[in-house]
Amino acid sequence: MNILVIGELLIDLISKEYVKNLSEAKTFEKHFGGSPANIAANLVSLGINPILLSRVGSDSLGKALVEKLKSQHMETKYIQFDPIYPTSVVLVSKSKGTPDFLPLRGADFQLKLPENAEKLITKVDLIHFSSWPISREPSRSTVLSIISLAKKRNVKICFDPNYRKILWEKEGNGTSFIKKMLKDIFLMKPSLDDAKCLLGDMTPEKYIQTFHRLGVKNVVLTLGKDGALVSNGKAIRKMPSLARKVVDSTGAGDAFWSGMYYSLLKGNDIFESAKFGSATAAFRVENVGSDTPLPSAKKIVENYLHNNDKTNDERMS
Repeated sequence: MNILVIGELLIDLISKEYVKNLSEAKTFEKHFGGSPANIAANLVSLGINPILLSRVGSDSLGKALVEKLKSQHMETKYIQFDPIYPTSVVLVSKSKGTPDFLPLRGADFQLKLPENAEKLITKVDLIHFSSWPISREPSRSTVLSIISLAKKRNVKICFDPNYRKILWEKEGNGTSFIKKMLKDIFLMKPSLDDAKCLLGDMTPEKYIQTFHRLGVKNVVLTLGKDGALVSNGKAIRKMPSLARKVVDSTGAGDAFWSGMYYSLLKGNDIFESAKFGSATAAFRVENVGSDTPLPSAKKIVENYLHNNDKTNDERMS
């Protein structure tokens, strides 16, 4: 089994200091990033060889990103080089909560459909994408075409609903567009911030019920230090955070996704997969840098899951 990860490949400039907003930052440290790239790199660390579909500029930063992927033994066949737009850059605050960020977007939303897209879909069982590639054209149409192909082959479609208004075209209604897409989604993992941006103020349980009503089959609602609520539409399970300390929250969501995908690709259900995702996220928040390699799956289990089975079941009302 394998996975196609679609979206931005970019440079993260992360503040060296803990700051509430970027205006307070004095110095930044460069990291190779983009959520899809982080997820793909994490999966390689766990022993999975994902397919990454992305686009960078034909500049020194874009070439460095591709060389970085190659050094991590990742397939770069589907990384596109844009001749006009520069490689995208994001400024991010170092934070123990939700980071402040400023996207300076370039080539990432110029993503085109690969010539062999139909053949590509036959190689995967899961597809991952986020709000980034669907926030602007032409990458939006590219993702919609891939979803259409995936539905014909019953490939499971997974969505990171990291909606932020700053990413979207000013004339577009991003929340309305996303809600219409949810009928095709097998799995989504919103944070409380993500859910609030899409649905407004609700209780965690109401968020989950609403996402199911809109068509999502499985929902993992992350609650920060309070863990996560995991639902398959029939039952909700509360999963505590496995982190023993928080050094840097950057990349924690990507690590959670990676752990879930690793477990799903091994044949586990959504509850077991979310538990492993929580463990990989725990490693990430205990270490600085979203591009720090994950340890092996065996070490993740040994360090975070042994003697830590505290999962509680709750029935949906």
